[in-house]
Amino acid sequence: MREKNQTLLALTLLHAIMHILATTLPALSPLVKVEFQLNNTYVGLLSFSFALATGTGSIIAGFLSDRYHSLNLICYGFFGTTIFTSLLFLSHDFFVLTTVFICMGFSLSLYHPSALSYIPRLFHARRGSAFGLHEVGGSTGLAVAPLAAGIISYYFNWRFAYLFWIFPSLLIAPLLMNSRIYDANNDPPSFRLFLLQSLRKEAVMRIYLIEGLFGFVIGGALTFIPVFLNEAKGVAPQLAVILACVFTGGGAIGKFIGGHFSDIVDERHVMAVGFFSIAPLFFVAPLLPLFWCILAFAIAGMVFPAVLPAILATMGKEIEPSQLGMAFGVLMFAGFGFGSTSRIILGVVSDAFGITAVFYPIVVAALVGGFLNMCRH
Repeated sequence: MREKNQTLLALTLLHAIMHILATTLPALSPLVKVEFQLNNTYVGLLSFSFALATGTGSIIAGFLSDRYHSLNLICYGFFGTTIFTSLLFLSHDFFVLTTVFICMGFSLSLYHPSALSYIPRLFHARRGSAFGLHEVGGSTGLAVAPLAAGIISYYFNWRFAYLFWIFPSLLIAPLLMNSRIYDANNDPPSFRLFLLQSLRKEAVMRIYLIEGLFGFVIGGALTFIPVFLNEAKGVAPQLAVILACVFTGGGAIGKFIGGHFSDIVDERHVMAVGFFSIAPLFFVAPLLPLFWCILAFAIAGMVFPAVLPAILATMGKEIEPSQLGMAFGVLMFAGFGFGSTSRIILGVVSDAFGITAVFYPIVVAALVGGFLNMCRH
């Protein structure tokens, strides 16, 4: 049991670092935009490419995690991320920068399907608590990412915001490779069989779509909130990056609330409330003075993450344990891959209609997500 707890603690810390590395690029959008002389469409394209690579790689990672030691896959992912982080310092044109972030996205994609399928196989008696602790790590990473990126970029080049987090990941990841607990399935299903079974389940297909809408909202907000604060509210770029943490800072509270109520009421109700609650907040936020605008973002960032535990709980009910790796891989593809379309859509919208217009496609996505959860299966 002690080794299991130590492994879970290491995974929780790496989950925080993974989310920091995945969230730092959207948070740094104003600084990257200035250095590479980009319009908002290209800012969205860069963030889209990174997220799409993370989502696409998650399908492969899910397939592998059902067949090989998940902890080793996680380590390989962080080692690869280290290499590509060093290449950021050699990236001084947009094409090279995008290529490096695509490769980094594939490396980071090994984490979620491997960890999320590993935890339920490792913990049987207290699986909910294990997932809860793991999600605290993710929420902490989301909260820390823009704050750390803004402070580091204030004193150094923005690339150091990535380099800073490589060192703790290289200290923690090797600890997992010493684990004697082997978790691969003895009889993993084929990917074709998994898809055929999933397509027959309306509840599974619905939850993939809901996860995609969740990623659409989160990714779009993370990418363009700092740009909006900089361009529309006149906040300095580094401070705009730091202020993005108001949207990510309350995620742990939201996830705790969402997890608690998912055990009491139907998960669909939790997801519906989460989506419907943020729609009016994002609708009015660009119309408000700076203080009230930031407060609206903070409330949205606390309420909306309640959706995620409900999504995970639903997947746990609908998917066989032997298929968890591929299930979570496809789920991450929905969130990062399909969800990443918001970056391009919002970039085009902001260049065509102004930066304040970026929040209205988010409102539409939130309303669609809410109504999907109101429909009966």
